[in-house]
Amino acid sequence: MTYLQFHLFFLLPPLLALLLWARPRPPRLWAYLLMPLIALAYTTPWDNYLVWKGVWGYPEGRVLFRIGYVPFEEYLFFLLQPLLTGALLLRLAGKPPPPGPGMARVVGGGTWLLVTAWGVLLVALGGGYLYLGLILAYFAPVFLLQWAFGGDLLLAWRKPLLLGVVLPTLYLWGLDHTAIAREGIWWISETYTLGIRVWGLPLEEMAFFLLTNLAVVQGLLLAWHPEALRRLR
Repeated sequence: MTYLQFHLFFLLPPLLALLLWARPRPPRLWAYLLMPLIALAYTTPWDNYLVWKGVWGYPEGRVLFRIGYVPFEEYLFFLLQPLLTGALLLRLAGKPPPPGPGMARVVGGGTWLLVTAWGVLLVALGGGYLYLGLILAYFAPVFLLQWAFGGDLLLAWRKPLLLGVVLPTLYLWGLDHTAIAREGIWWISETYTLGIRVWGLPLEEMAFFLLTNLAVVQGLLLAWHPEALRRLR
């Protein structure tokens, strides 16, 4: 199976099914359509570095062509993942709740600041800590900003936040296992990982899908909350 076939078989059908089920309507639609472009722009330099470094890679014959160090299909994935996760959230989110306790912004922001520092430390250590460190150091600052800005809103919307992250993450974990172990569409270097596997998946891969879905869900929930828009103004 090629990387493009992987998208056609495993990502597009559930995406279309979720969109039909969700029936998205404005004003939520604008943020849903913008999120994939933000995700693509933010992950492109990070992804190119990882492939250049040899943290992960793709066998010849499984991809169409590359832009920089990254295959075209990888850029496509960073568009499809937010669309898939966001399509489910369109159905789950419901009516925006009143803000939760304001202390959530301080506690949440402080927690993600510590995680960011931990990620930077792991990157500095290098070797088997590198992949996990790059994930935490690159994505934790996003969560720091999200929680410092609207942690009270995210806490109040905790049920769709939890379901909106967990359900697509479990699905993508399964797909990742299929792509690596069964199909060989991409590979993960053992040099830059801790060697810890859960359900056959490297711990770092599990963290990657969990945190990227978390970034999408929290970003959309904040974009959809009227109080967040008032704060921006």
